[in-house]
Amino acid sequence: MNLPKRIKQHKAESDSYAILLYKLKDLGIFRNLTGNDYGIDFEIEIVTDGAVTGKYVKAQVKSSEKLKIRRSDNVPVVGGIKESTLYYWTELSYKTNVLAYAVDLTTEKIFITKPIFWQATKLINGSGKTKSIEFIAIKKDHAAIVAGLTYAWALAPNISDIIYYHQFLLRHLEMFINLYVDVFHYDYDSSLQEPENFRLFLELAQNVSWNVQRKKFDLTKEEKKNLFSYHYWAVQGKEGNDIPNYICQKPMKVLMPIIMDFLKQHKKLVLEGKYYWRHKNLSYLRLVYETDILDEFDTHQSIMDYGYSVRGNGIGRLRDFSTFVAEIDYSHKGA
Repeated sequence: MNLPKRIKQHKAESDSYAILLYKLKDLGIFRNLTGNDYGIDFEIEIVTDGAVTGKYVKAQVKSSEKLKIRRSDNVPVVGGIKESTLYYWTELSYKTNVLAYAVDLTTEKIFITKPIFWQATKLINGSGKTKSIEFIAIKKDHAAIVAGLTYAWALAPNISDIIYYHQFLLRHLEMFINLYVDVFHYDYDSSLQEPENFRLFLELAQNVSWNVQRKKFDLTKEEKKNLFSYHYWAVQGKEGNDIPNYICQKPMKVLMPIIMDFLKQHKKLVLEGKYYWRHKNLSYLRLVYETDILDEFDTHQSIMDYGYSVRGNGIGRLRDFSTFVAEIDYSHKGA
C-alpha cells in the first residue's frame, strides 16, 4: 500500500518557520497565522523582561533552497508576489507594521525587509502581474541584526501615524519655518513670540525622529536627555513664562534638519507610489505633490534662506497637479 507523500513546498515552509522561530525565539510571542493563507504567517509580539508589551508586527515568511541575490547590489529578492497580497499588506500596515522575512534553507540565513508598506505602494500599478520584493542586504550576524530590526519596527510608528505627522507638517510648514527664522533673526535675548508653536514643534520633532540616534547631536548629555521637553527648555531661560530666543536655538538647529529630511524622504516615497495614492488618497497625493520641498535643507543657512523666501512669497506650490494625475492615468493604462 502506498503512503501519502510529503509535498516539497510544505516541507520548505515548515523548515523556514522552524528556522525563523528558533533564531528569533528570544523576541517574544509567535502567533501562528498560517491556517489562513492571506499573506501573513505570524504575529510577533515583543516581550521585554518577561512583560508582554502589546507591541507587535505582522510577518510573511518566504523560503528558498537557494535565495536569489541580485548581482548589481547584493540585495536578496523574492518574486511571485501577487498585487492583491501587496495591497493587503498596505491595508494591514495602517494598524501595525508588516515585515517580510526570507529564509535561505541551504545556509539557514534569514533576511528581513523594512516595513513593507512603502515598497508595496511603489510596486502596485494595477497590472495584476506578480512582483518581486527586496530584502536588506545583511553581510554578517544575520539573526542578531534581524532580531534587532524586528524589535525596533515593532515599536516604530505605524503608517497611520506617519501619514498624520506628514500631513500635519506639510500644512503647518510655513508656521514652523517662520518660527525657525524668528528664533535666529530677532534679538538674542528677546522673548520667543509664539511659545506654543515651539511646544508643538518639539512634539512633532519627537514623533518623526524616533529612529535618530541622539548621540550624534551637538548637545550636552542633559540636553540630549530632555531634547523634546518644552518644560526643560523653558526653565533654562529663567525668565518666568517667557523663553528667550537663544534658548530655542539649540534644539531647533538640531531638529529642523531632521524634520526637513523627513519631509524630503516621504515626498519621494509618496511620489514613487503615485498610482497607489491616486486611487487610495488623492487629497494626500495633492498635498505632497504641491508642497515645494527643496533638497538643500541640510544646513542652517539653507533653512534660513528658505525661510526668508517663504516670508515674502509663502510656501512654494506646484500648479499642474491635474496634469500630473493625467500622466499617472496614462502611464498605467493597460499596465
